[in-house]
Amino acid sequence: MMNGNWQKDYPLLPESLKESDIENNSSLKKMINFIGGNKKVLDVGCATGYLARLLREKGCSVIGIEINQKAAEIARSFCEEVIAVDLERVSLAEILSDRLFDVVVFGDILEHLRDPWRILQETHQVLAPSGYVVASIPNIAHGNIRLSLLQGNFDYQEVGILDNTHLRFFTRKTLEELFFDTGYSIEATERTQMPFEKSYSHDASLVEKLEKEPDIDTLQFIVRAFPSSLENQHNLLRENYRQSIDRLERMREELESTRSQLEKTREESGSISLQLEQTREELRLIGQRWEQSQFDLEQAQQGWGRAHNIIDAIESSKFWKLRQLWFRVKLALGLNLK
Repeated sequence: MMNGNWQKDYPLLPESLKESDIENNSSLKKMINFIGGNKKVLDVGCATGYLARLLREKGCSVIGIEINQKAAEIARSFCEEVIAVDLERVSLAEILSDRLFDVVVFGDILEHLRDPWRILQETHQVLAPSGYVVASIPNIAHGNIRLSLLQGNFDYQEVGILDNTHLRFFTRKTLEELFFDTGYSIEATERTQMPFEKSYSHDASLVEKLEKEPDIDTLQFIVRAFPSSLENQHNLLRENYRQSIDRLERMREELESTRSQLEKTREESGSISLQLEQTREELRLIGQRWEQSQFDLEQAQQGWGRAHNIIDAIESSKFWKLRQLWFRVKLALGLNLK
């Protein structure tokens, strides 16, 4: 809910809340892990000081910046100092003088600014030599937002990715560009997740494709980024270039492998075709031999029939009967049967 000064009213977290009570899928928990303990922290957009209170328990000292006067008053109970100011009307160096910080935190703040690039560039001036930035930023490319856009909807809400006070919207790519363009190297990235609510009113193949996207269920990105010199940025660009070349080389190798497999498949197809042709010829020859065998069998059967008829005729003749009688007589007299 917003008040008449276009300032969002922040909910109060219970003072009994401890770090161990915060679920792991929480940007608050992930930012605390990135910040660590015993640090000098600048909390930009400190709200009611709930992060400062938790950091104080870890030995951190926190100075907050907050545009909402009411929230700033509450945060003073947990911060060493709270500067109630519109950061887009002043510079960080102007309001902080020569103070330096180990960590500067932007917890869901950069998307509310007209010019987050300027703020991040100014942050270099207030970071200690080994200091870094911790930021959480919503992901406009979440699957639910994509499907809503396909239905022609982009409805602002009280909280969430489409918070009605958001002025900027980021994806993983544009978030990385934001930090790179303002002189930072992102050293680590975490994310919080919100389930992708599949809509069956959309084409099933589209939903299936979206489900494979790496950040389709990413609600927020949480990053830890260190200032990078021109040399570091050059090295980062060179590393990105090297990785791109490596990816292209892998793609080339995969393409060459695919081409080789295709050629092999074609050769195998040709070999299979040749084998098939040979098999067909063998079958043709076998068929011919089978037909010849059938003919020979028929001829043999006919010959056997004729022979059988001749035998029957002989056996039924008087000559054959007399001959058989003579053999029996010779056998009885013990004479040679030849």
